[in-house]
Amino acid sequence: MKKGLKKVAIDLSAKILKSCALSTSASACSFGFYQPKEPKCLREK
Repeated sequence: MKKGLKKVAIDLSAKILKSCALSTSASACSFGFYQPKEPKCLREK
């Protein structure tokens, strides 16, 4: 019982944290508030 509950808690927290991380990273550039400058070494010439 204890192992099952621990596994469910770990899976649930991993899904929630993954969702938060993906939504935060996707929203940073989608609204146009934060557009980082591309480094010169990565620019195509």
